[in-house]
Amino acid sequence: MTTRALLVVSLGLVACEATSRRYAALDAPPPAPVPVGDARPLTELTKVTELSEAEKAKAAKEKPACGRGSGRDIHGECVPLGLWDTDHVQRVQIPGGVFVMGNVPEHFNSSPSRELPAVRWSGNPPRHEMARSFWIDLHEVTRGAYAACVAAGGCTPSQCPEGQVDPGRDVEPQIADSLPQTCVSHKQAEDYCRHAGGRLPSEAEWEYAARGPDARVWPWGNQIKDDIPQGLYPAGHVREDSSYFGLRGMGSNAIEWTADVYEADAALKPFVVEAFRAADGPLAVARAVFEQAAFCGDKPDCEAPKGEPLRHVYKYGNVGQRRGARESRPPRFPGVELEGWDVVGADHRLGFRCAADLRDADKPLQVPAAVAPIPIVRSEGALELFGGVVEAVNQEEARRFCAGLRVPYGAEALTGFRLPRLAEVEQLAAVFRGPGPFWAEDGAAVQMAETTPPDPNEPWKMLMVGSETALAARCVRDVQQ
Repeated sequence: MTTRALLVVSLGLVACEATSRRYAALDAPPPAPVPVGDARPLTELTKVTELSEAEKAKAAKEKPACGRGSGRDIHGECVPLGLWDTDHVQRVQIPGGVFVMGNVPEHFNSSPSRELPAVRWSGNPPRHEMARSFWIDLHEVTRGAYAACVAAGGCTPSQCPEGQVDPGRDVEPQIADSLPQTCVSHKQAEDYCRHAGGRLPSEAEWEYAARGPDARVWPWGNQIKDDIPQGLYPAGHVREDSSYFGLRGMGSNAIEWTADVYEADAALKPFVVEAFRAADGPLAVARAVFEQAAFCGDKPDCEAPKGEPLRHVYKYGNVGQRRGARESRPPRFPGVELEGWDVVGADHRLGFRCAADLRDADKPLQVPAAVAPIPIVRSEGALELFGGVVEAVNQEEARRFCAGLRVPYGAEALTGFRLPRLAEVEQLAAVFRGPGPFWAEDGAAVQMAETTPPDPNEPWKMLMVGSETALAARCVRDVQQ
């Protein structure tokens, strides 16, 4: 299978690495003495405290910049990021700071929700979040490290779901030990991290450690890299996949568990003051039907658990995206989730890394870079457009969502949002991110185009649908004069 082919290629390269030259300098002859001028007594040398103001200014300019591998301590001094050697991996101290969390797709195609209502862009809108300084593993937990935890009685053995092949099955033992540990449930990952003196990272911590303060799309930057393998390889061995803070494998290799429970509207909740989805709305109905089929199939006397299933957030690749996986597969699971995701339970692609709070002796650091700006409200003529998009709502739910928006703006909060009218959608075409369809106050609008994504100038047309149809919605407010 493809994964094993990638493993063989990657591991072959590792096995052919040259012998270390770390201590070669010890065998080299010492250099010849170099004249340095006349010797002077220490008492005649200028002390640092006696430098002139011009000399101090020059020294300050020549001081190295506080870059990505450093943070500022409580005195404002630039210091290297802390490193913590544990039994199986090095941990990196991530400095606290503000960062951009979440993402927005290039375009919003909400047509699939008309047939199967689901939230597919749970990371929107991008917004500023704050993280405190913490520790996180340089790379994923390896199979060797997990095996040591099992041997010590702190972990239970991993087991891949039925029908999935253990990634380490056909690999030499010493190589398999260096692969990321996959085929573990969320609880097993939690148990390991607790045994290792840590915990699973929160979703915010994981995303911040991956992208830093500059809002990069991928851990390494904003462009896809073709030279990064898409399959399992020894943890930490692909330097091209390095994050803003130098962490390895956050954009490739194993998918990773985080500590957070998955909520579809988690990114929107900070901006709304009350619930907007109805108990019998399109998303709730679609979920109930899906869970009934996943647990019971066509058995008439079987009843599935009510409400949303317990899922935890996993992260990978495009760091602003978010998805959720269950602990285990329901008995009649169709192979993919309601949202179309195929990762469930102890998947053979799903691994993890651990985080930890600062210890008593650790000094908190702050990131020395400013956060990238991200406008949450955009002004367009006489209207202001909220940056988030709510999915899989009927018209009344869309109205409630807009009316309940309370968007922080400096020391105040913007309110008074509403659904746009069809004519206003046309006015906002350049920034509305079609094709939709989207709810409007007087109907529904869809952008008619033959290309994906559609050109912003393509026309918007009225869509004839019932008010209970599941569509997306965006909200506007009138500019206060």
